Amino acid sequence: MSNPQRPARRSTAYTHAAYTRCVGTAIEATPDTAEMTEIRAAMEAARRERQSVQETLTSIDAYHARSLALYRQPRFGALALDGWLIADVIDSIGEPPIVEDEEDPAFTDYIVRALDAIMSARIRRALSEQSQRFLPALIAENDIEGAVLLANNAYMTLMSSAATPLMVQSMVSGLAAYYDELPDEE
Repeated sequence: MSNPQRPARRSTAYTHAAYTRCVGTAIEATPDTAEMTEIRAAMEAARRERQSVQETLTSIDAYHARSLALYRQPRFGALALDGWLIADVIDSIGEPPIVEDEEDPAFTDYIVRALDAIMSARIRRALSEQSQRFLPALIAENDIEGAVLLANNAYMTLMSSAATPLMVQSMVSGLAAYYDELPDEE
């Protein structure tokens, strides 16, 4: 298996783009002033609706399920972890297990271990900030629940050491893309 190489650090590059599969998307480049203003306004709109959305979520499991469903939307594919990070995970803890029973926690346990192996404060910040760039669209679409879930996940990804739904889906999507890109073995 060929491992993608870690991209070279450049002081002038938008370093957040080095961690995700955002090349060719709107979140590849540094946000400009106008976009930052839109993001702040969308964050404020989500903050105002937080209480009403939290009342509809009856448990932490409901919060996680709805958050994961949000991040599974195709638009969030740009937040999948880049191949070199996935290669680092595989080098560090091995290949993900193949599970056949939904009740088997082996894959979930692997994802948590994988996140622990690579998640630094820098990567958490990158995921958090890149995800927030989707907030104005969610607000414009009147997807208030999605906006509140995204804002909360962005905050928790930045401020806690827990494996948030944003991080979990970024890892799962990154693994899927990594394996899809491997050459077929004959």
